[in-house]
Amino acid sequence: MTIGSIDLRDKAENGYPLDKLESLIRDCEEQPAWRDRADLACAYIDGDQMTADQIAKYRAANLEPRVINLVGRVVRTVLGTQARNRRDPQVEADDDNFADVADVIGAKLKEARRETYADMAESNAYGSQVGAGIGWVEVSRNSDLLGYKYRVNDVHRSEIWWDWRAKDLGLSDARWLCRRRWMDFDDVAARMPEFKDILEQAKDNWAGVLLDDWMDERWRSAFASDRRFNVNRSEWIDGARQRIKLYEVWYRVPKEVLVFRVKGGEWRRFDEKNPRHMAAAQRGLLEIQRTITQEVRMAIFAGPFRLVDRATKRRRFPYIPFFAFRTDKDNTPYGLVDGMIPAQDEYTEVRMRVQWMRKAQQLLIDNDALDIKFNTIQDIAESMMRPDMVAVLNSNRKNAQNGMMFRNDMTLQKEQYEVMQDSKSLVQEVPGVYSTQLGDAPAGVTSGLAINSLVEQGAVAMGELNDNTTFAIRLVNEALMDLIVEDLSQPNMAVSIGQGSTRRQIMLNSEGPNGEPLNMVADAPVRVGLSEVPASPAFRMQQAQQLAQIIGQLGGNPQAVAVLTPSYIESSNLSNRQQVADDLRRVAGLPVSGDRQGAQQWQQAQQEQAMKTAQAQEQAAQADGQHKQALAAKDVAQARFTNARAQQAEIAAAKEATTPSQGEQDAIAAALEEAGSGL
Repeated sequence: MTIGSIDLRDKAENGYPLDKLESLIRDCEEQPAWRDRADLACAYIDGDQMTADQIAKYRAANLEPRVINLVGRVVRTVLGTQARNRRDPQVEADDDNFADVADVIGAKLKEARRETYADMAESNAYGSQVGAGIGWVEVSRNSDLLGYKYRVNDVHRSEIWWDWRAKDLGLSDARWLCRRRWMDFDDVAARMPEFKDILEQAKDNWAGVLLDDWMDERWRSAFASDRRFNVNRSEWIDGARQRIKLYEVWYRVPKEVLVFRVKGGEWRRFDEKNPRHMAAAQRGLLEIQRTITQEVRMAIFAGPFRLVDRATKRRRFPYIPFFAFRTDKDNTPYGLVDGMIPAQDEYTEVRMRVQWMRKAQQLLIDNDALDIKFNTIQDIAESMMRPDMVAVLNSNRKNAQNGMMFRNDMTLQKEQYEVMQDSKSLVQEVPGVYSTQLGDAPAGVTSGLAINSLVEQGAVAMGELNDNTTFAIRLVNEALMDLIVEDLSQPNMAVSIGQGSTRRQIMLNSEGPNGEPLNMVADAPVRVGLSEVPASPAFRMQQAQQLAQIIGQLGGNPQAVAVLTPSYIESSNLSNRQQVADDLRRVAGLPVSGDRQGAQQWQQAQQEQAMKTAQAQEQAAQADGQHKQALAAKDVAQARFTNARAQQAEIAAAKEATTPSQGEQDAIAAALEEAGSGL
């Protein structure tokens, strides 16, 4: 009912136009009927695989309805594989200047996942993903101040309805999402006391409204709205249990906002209430523009009444979908169990037929074999399977020997056994789970390489499913990180991280000496992902074995052993493995785990040592060159000296050759003397 332009069903102040919101989510009732299909798949996992008609049929045939649940075993194996491959989140910064911010967010994210039991919520959503085709995880704040400030819970698929036109796996393009859940009236009244009166009247079917109150337009319009609401009252009010179903609607509407960026950086939303944004804008340091974005709003309905409608700072809905597969025709979700149902039905049908064949008896009786005063053929047919059967025969029958005969010549045919075994194998082969993953060694496969190959093929067969799961888990971590970033936006916020000697304090959202922003959390280019190595005990054992082999091969390199040994200790199952590993690092002069400052100092020391080593090597090379040059000069001088000595010897030899000997000189002197005397 409306008065003027006011809809009296709307109790929310400054909300989005109610008629537009209802028009936006009206296609909620036009979705494909996929929920029955999902419920059937989950029933098969639980072993509820026979309809009431089938059970009545088998019992009428004196058969016990038995189900050998092959589907459940395969599904539990797949779920165990997911738990075994669980990985921890890693927070990294695209810019080294925000490394401290990434450390703070990473520590807070690890704490939030531990305190909210996020792993269990994701595992439950994965179970629903495998069976029903879709699971949901809620990431939100805890309204109870005595509890942990965040919540990560799995939500049953029956409570969630979403925009069917959305194509993205994370529903980033969905215009709306609705959760319907029952809540006790006293809980709703305590949380929203301003709506207690009208909800109490609706809960009691307006029986407490007095005649004089009908003069109040508020009560008359509320009653009329309740009566015109096209949803049955039993769908949103449980008077016996004192419950009310609330409709929590998240939706996106276009909105024009101011955005800014600094010198080609990423665009951020401009906050006019932020003094730093205003100061930077006045100094001309920001590039500011107007843009159209999607504003996320949240509304709460109780039947026809809208109680709350407000804008939020979120960029995503708090409900994260875990899709398995979706049909090409209408995007209907389905899981692994959907393809196993026909094989399971065929296996159950053949087994029930075998049970019937084992119990079936054929009665061959003469028309005068019974004494009809005491029993009939119907009596014999109903009690023929009993070991204490009683039959009164006709003493005047013609055939005294074989007047009544029982026999069972029905045997299990080879084809029936083959069909049953084929159905059993199809339950595993359809989802791509091989017998090796179930602990069974197939015939003819004995080598470890062949078994590992089959296990790898099974992992490949579930690659798309696990890839979608990894994507959804990343969205859960990002949603948690959004809440953490929102709580770390206070100016000059000191946060301590680390333990023991590695504990340090980081100042967030502060200013440098020249007024430059430091460690601004809201502007930090931080991304969250999943580590490459799963965190399960089996993978830690495998990692320890690999490290042990590497350490054994590098035994001759003490530096390599000193680096790898702490990692080997951390991968073990020792209760104090982290302390032992850190002690080994300290003895070896290495930084301990989580000590970023120590790692930076160690890295700087390594760089300085490398520079000194390079300088020493350069000086040694220069000295070696000079020594070689000196040796070469010495060799040249020695060669010159040798040449000079040779030349001197040659000169002396020549001189000795041209100079007369003493005898020759005496002969010449005697000749000259004789010649002189002759004159």
